[in-house]
Amino acid sequence: MKRSLLLVVITLLSCNLPAQIDVAWGGQQTASPKNSFIESILGGNDSRVFALKIRSKGQGSHTHFYIDTFAKKSMGLVSTTEFDLPGQNEQNNFLERFFLASGKYRTSQIERILYMNGKFLVFSSFYSKQKQKQFAYVQTISEAGILNPDSRIIDSISADGKRNAGTFNFELSADKSHVLVFHSEPVDLYPFERFSCKMLDENLTGLWTKSFELPYKDKQFHITKFCIDKEGNVFILANINKNKENIERRKPAYNFSIFAYFYKQDQLKEYTIDLGDKFISDITFNITPTEDLICAGFYSKNSFTSQAGTFFLKIDQATKEVSQRNVREFDKDFLMEFMSDRKVEKGKELYNFDIDHLLLREDGSAVMVAEQYFMDVVSYYNPASRMYNYTYHYYYNDIIVVGFDAKGQISLLKKISKYQHTVNDGGPYSSYVLVDGGEMLHFIYNDSPDNVHRSESEIGHGHLSNMGNPGRSVVVMVSMDMKGNTQRTQLSDNHSKRNNCWFQPKMNKKIDDKDIILFSGRGKYYRLGRVSL
Repeated sequence: MKRSLLLVVITLLSCNLPAQIDVAWGGQQTASPKNSFIESILGGNDSRVFALKIRSKGQGSHTHFYIDTFAKKSMGLVSTTEFDLPGQNEQNNFLERFFLASGKYRTSQIERILYMNGKFLVFSSFYSKQKQKQFAYVQTISEAGILNPDSRIIDSISADGKRNAGTFNFELSADKSHVLVFHSEPVDLYPFERFSCKMLDENLTGLWTKSFELPYKDKQFHITKFCIDKEGNVFILANINKNKENIERRKPAYNFSIFAYFYKQDQLKEYTIDLGDKFISDITFNITPTEDLICAGFYSKNSFTSQAGTFFLKIDQATKEVSQRNVREFDKDFLMEFMSDRKVEKGKELYNFDIDHLLLREDGSAVMVAEQYFMDVVSYYNPASRMYNYTYHYYYNDIIVVGFDAKGQISLLKKISKYQHTVNDGGPYSSYVLVDGGEMLHFIYNDSPDNVHRSESEIGHGHLSNMGNPGRSVVVMVSMDMKGNTQRTQLSDNHSKRNNCWFQPKMNKKIDDKDIILFSGRGKYYRLGRVSL
């Protein structure tokens, strides 16, 4: 096993705000045991990094779960600990075992693993056909890999079938002091939307439990994000489709609302996010250190998938009213960075930009980051086989950075040019990692080697080659200050002869205020990296 560490120190001098960033890659490693793979990075501390590893021999076989521990300094593997989910003795029947290749016993599945205060909280679920219930369990594992055998049921949902058994969600507060256990009732079981929330403190002691019934039908109500404040109150962002009789022509057929539950007052408050005739095409929110709500997003004049401008809302926690509201349309100069003059004159809008981050600053300002993502499916009929064949195209393109000042006005609007188009792979080597350095933002992603030596001016005007083959790509970092100045740096080469694994941007984890763990993998080979500010 290789334990070497490649360290790259990058000092940015061409931007107005100099900054230094360290990018370190550990040596290439081989997954063990056979047929195992790293599923996700769980977290880390000052000396260790932890990852979830999974091994399954095939359909119907027992899945094995492991926590791998790596040295933070060298990124080398230190230890592997196997653990089991809460065992169930309920057996599958003969038909399930014969036709579905199911194992002898029904098994639990991991819902989420949270790293909290030096231990792992493993949340799993299990549907009991005998009891007609979906159960949620929690068990703890120490950093040393010691499993607490006393797993316990923390929630349950009554359901008459596994296919419609409701859903669980588990969310950790930003300060890691509270855990939300959320469950949604089975679809169409009740006339209105019903769900339940349970708040746990850092010791997994129940703080409060509350069931809600809202005057919306199940198919109308779609939750998109949870937030938890330091007091243990919960905030839920939901997309709500309007009833057919309330839909007006060429006006939004939906609206967004934030539902806030203040448990000490036992009060549920709904904040409706309304931009009038404008279509909200994407929205996110976050909680400031002063407990106010910041909402930001994109809007369109005629569609829920396109973007004509951006908006900013601030909801005061004390008055529970909107204290700031700003809406701004993209100007022609900005739109011309994405399309031709003719399209801009025709009123064309941007399309398919999804918000990934809303960063809040201590001075009340905020930064929103979004990426263009969409998928196309091309089908053709094969007369020889008399079947349709399908080709899946995945696009992860430009990044938009929107800066808001303390009054909610746009202070920065910047395009980071990127072109990633892959076929039939699901896009694991596409997208980007954002490293937030406060005064500097760093974007790390796979790029075509043809773009490395091109100037930012050339790239910004569309002279950009596609990253279509991850094995022949390079890992680059685009650094940007808060005035929009950028610098591009090559970090590594995916098609190096000594490299058998490729960078996967989606497999990253921020483990503290200064460190983000990166991951490269392909087949049985992998290696970990670290970005330090």
